[in-house]
Amino acid sequence: MSVTTRRDAASIREEWLSVALSTEPADRPETEAAITGLYRLNGLPPPSFHWVSSPPRFSPGALTQLFGVRRRKLISDLDAAIVVTQRRREQVRRQVVRPLDRSRLPFRLIVYDHDRAWRDVHDVSWPAYYDCLPWAPGVDGIDLWDRAARAGGWWVPYREVCVVVDRPAVVHNQPGPGDGEVVVHRDDGPAVVYRDGRTAYAWRGLRVPRWVIEEPTAERIGNESDPEVRLAAIQRMGWPEYLDRTAARLMAIAPDPGNDAELRLYDARDHRVLVVVNGTVERDGTRRRYGLTVPEYVADPVEAAAWTYGITAPLYEQLVRRT
Repeated sequence: MSVTTRRDAASIREEWLSVALSTEPADRPETEAAITGLYRLNGLPPPSFHWVSSPPRFSPGALTQLFGVRRRKLISDLDAAIVVTQRRREQVRRQVVRPLDRSRLPFRLIVYDHDRAWRDVHDVSWPAYYDCLPWAPGVDGIDLWDRAARAGGWWVPYREVCVVVDRPAVVHNQPGPGDGEVVVHRDDGPAVVYRDGRTAYAWRGLRVPRWVIEEPTAERIGNESDPEVRLAAIQRMGWPEYLDRTAARLMAIAPDPGNDAELRLYDARDHRVLVVVNGTVERDGTRRRYGLTVPEYVADPVEAAAWTYGITAPLYEQLVRRT
């Protein structure tokens, strides 16, 4: 790693996003060479490698704690060796680390049953951080973690064997809510497809059961205990259809100022929802209905509509009349 000034942080962030979202087959020789180097740093002989096409259920006995301690020591040494100001460090955290950390990338869909903390090792935000910053020579190991991340997929170390998962064959994604964020998402099928055909479904970065995407029903939503999964299924179905099919309480109806339609405010289990009608006519002559979640304290449909724009109800009425 060079101690010279690093490249533009945004370009490094995009580079690591492409690493995390890559669907190219893993570079197996490079991956194995990098991981072998990490074994040596931990005082272990080279392992044999067992490659799999999708994440399996790992058995007990992994050396994740040993490797994790060494990695934390590496990070501590790197932090001490960085030769830029605290202001520059915070700028990199804001522009690179936080967007990558908040992005729900494919590895975030994988839960390692044996050691959930090991997922952090595969988070690209931490090598991206050190890729942006110069540090004094003398810290060994970051280049091996970097090479392993760039060349292959997820891996778990055991004493004599290292299990490595090849990259997915397909990853669907879309921009996330924040600047530079990306979330794994697909609304009409699996978001991730592994090379053996195994699939994973995701809605805006949240891993969900297949039914949420392909067969959402009011009954299934009502029986779902996880509120995040419940909300994802409702969003997939659409708030108007969901409200039509359930016993959600209609709180109030009001004319939408300046728009020949109604505003309908519902109390629906975990959410207060405003159903509005799009002012634009679709090609088939209809106007699309859609739902917006609003705070629970809002009890008036016009006030709820104004809240979605961040303004008061009287100002919302005036602004709509003028459009």
